[in-house]
Amino acid sequence: MIRIVIIDGKDSERKDTEKILSIQRDFDVVATGKDGYEAIRLVDLHRPDMLLLDINLSYLDGVKTASILNSRHPCMAVIILTHLDDARHMRNAINSGVSGYLLKDRGMERLADVIRVIHNSGCLIFPRDVMEAAQEEPCSKTNQFPVNLSRIELRIIRYIGEGLENQEIAERMCLKRCTIRNHISVILQKTALKNRTQLAIFAFQNGLATEAPVA
Repeated sequence: MIRIVIIDGKDSERKDTEKILSIQRDFDVVATGKDGYEAIRLVDLHRPDMLLLDINLSYLDGVKTASILNSRHPCMAVIILTHLDDARHMRNAINSGVSGYLLKDRGMERLADVIRVIHNSGCLIFPRDVMEAAQEEPCSKTNQFPVNLSRIELRIIRYIGEGLENQEIAERMCLKRCTIRNHISVILQKTALKNRTQLAIFAFQNGLATEAPVA
């Protein structure tokens, strides 16, 4: 069972999201709230697996809230739900450590599947968005590329940059999925990055993945 908290400043949209998820047998919406402070209180109280978070919140916006909660609850995944379709907001969300960025007017029909993918493999942000963020993010190529990355780790980073999930990477490399997850944890430590999406951007910036898959 995937335990979920929903935070959205608009009552109607919060209720619509809860309705979408309530019919899924493997989901349990444990709490809902309407602002950043409520998000912190409810996550501290319920310790969910997943937090669905709007960007436009009172008191603390979604990006700041996500950053705070990722530090307090590193095992919890955060998905941003928003109407803001621009690379700047998406890039800020990625830097705060979120695992997904979904547009309310285009992606809600996929929400249940997105939650399952993120719960199983760690991250899902559409490749086109990753490309836009990579192009606008200051390049880390010259002085931040870790020299202690192994050939296996570089290959995994390339596959992440190409949009492959852990199971697909495992099949290509003839390894177990849990082994890939362990490698990714080590890669994140070596690169000082927060999540899989930042690794995808890192791959583009450093020429490890030259083409994004079709979103």
